[in-house]
Amino acid sequence: MASLLVDGERVVVSLTGLEAVMGLARQVSVPLRDITAVSTVADGLGDDLDLGFRVGGAGVPRRLKFGRFRTLRGGERTFAALYAHQPALVIETSGGDWDRLAITTEDPESDATHVRAAAGLS
Repeated sequence: MASLLVDGERVVVSLTGLEAVMGLARQVSVPLRDITAVSTVADGLGDDLDLGFRVGGAGVPRRLKFGRFRTLRGGERTFAALYAHQPALVIETSGGDWDRLAITTEDPESDATHVRAAAGLS
């Protein structure tokens, strides 16, 4: 499962072996100053989270989604590392390489609180 770390001025998401292969990245990061919102969803593959189309990565329908996703016509760019039926952390940003990170972690509620505090969000 992906791990999240606040490292200086960045939030870094690290993927393990097979996850890194499926997601086409070992690490993904965003600057703390670009984070606009942090939330959690009950099911990473549920209807609450519209990822758009996968443009790189791997997935198993109704089981997992890893990689880069984009909505139509130059819309949101999302990096996802998600498992079905497990809560996920969603980090919204205002620029940089990603508009959103959607990550299944061991404890998304705790991670959300930690990222909110580090980014200065209440």
